[in-house]
Amino acid sequence: MATIEPHTNFTNNAINSQELPNYKLEALEKVSKRLLKKILTGLIVFLALILIVAAVLYLKEWVKLNYIFVGLLGAIGFLLLMFIYHFFAQKNYGYVVREKDILFQKGVLVIKTTIIPFNRVQHVSTTQSLFDKYFKLKNVKVFTAGGQGSDIKIPGLTPQKALQIKEWIAHKIVEEKIDE
Repeated sequence: MATIEPHTNFTNNAINSQELPNYKLEALEKVSKRLLKKILTGLIVFLALILIVAAVLYLKEWVKLNYIFVGLLGAIGFLLLMFIYHFFAQKNYGYVVREKDILFQKGVLVIKTTIIPFNRVQHVSTTQSLFDKYFKLKNVKVFTAGGQGSDIKIPGLTPQKALQIKEWIAHKIVEEKIDE
């Protein structure tokens, strides 16, 4: 027969909101300004590909010139909007690595702040695309057990900074597992 544990008093007292820590007091580190150059280069390459496709369509006489012209204006307008978005988005990219967690902020109209405690981190990695390599940039990706919504990717870091962050977090993950 199972024994019944004695009744324990559960408490869950309210905390005064004035006593809560303010994460905004942290000075966020910004990503490299080369990130915007990388994005602009990618958009220009994409526009060049669109121009090549448009030229082929016109030369093969598959599409009339006025349709090509309207399509190109639409593509240029879209790419211009993408550049403007990334210009303002980069100004809001910021991160800070603290003793027990990492904080990342991004957004344009809506600023999203994600704080991940190290005890929830599954692993951390760095990535580098072809454009990243050309502009000497790396990204740090932090993966959690909570799924994709709680993962973060910090773009536009120098390779040295990305490696420092990755090694710091990896070290903290090991410390957390040893302390358990």
